[in-house]
Amino acid sequence: MIILILNIPCLLFNQHLDAKQIPGLELSIFFDKNEYKPGEAIYINFKLKNSGNEPIYVNKRFYLNSESSKPEDREVFLQITGPSGEKLPYKASYDTGFPKTDYFVLLEPKEEVTSERKKNLKAYFDLKAPGEYSIIAIYQNIYGEEIGADAFKDKIISKPATIKIVE
Repeated sequence: MIILILNIPCLLFNQHLDAKQIPGLELSIFFDKNEYKPGEAIYINFKLKNSGNEPIYVNKRFYLNSESSKPEDREVFLQITGPSGEKLPYKASYDTGFPKTDYFVLLEPKEEVTSERKKNLKAYFDLKAPGEYSIIAIYQNIYGEEIGADAFKDKIISKPATIKIVE
């Protein structure tokens, strides 16, 4: 009984650690280009790559939503730091449903999957001020059991990407 009580705080603490790279699965973000003019669309794409030695089921829907939205309403959220050094707020949060079965794929070692559609960041964030923006994506899927897939359910982060708005 004492051992169980001592282990519970450790388990709870481990679940609240900051996101980190998981051996075998890498998240990356990429853009059409590095510099944009004011008013120009800024499209982002997401990619998951299995760099490990074992197959991994992933959810490739990459549903983008606010960091503060419920986990069932997002698979990806972004942290964007603007030219002033402040974190940009997300414009609006949207509810979503369950991902389709087709969104779950088994990534064999060295395989990768990218988002089906680019997303215009200006629909989600106010990116008007000239200057440099640092962007990090966080992937955290919670689905898979509904269709019998033992899908990846941890949290991983991308390396930061930088874009610039120039006049």
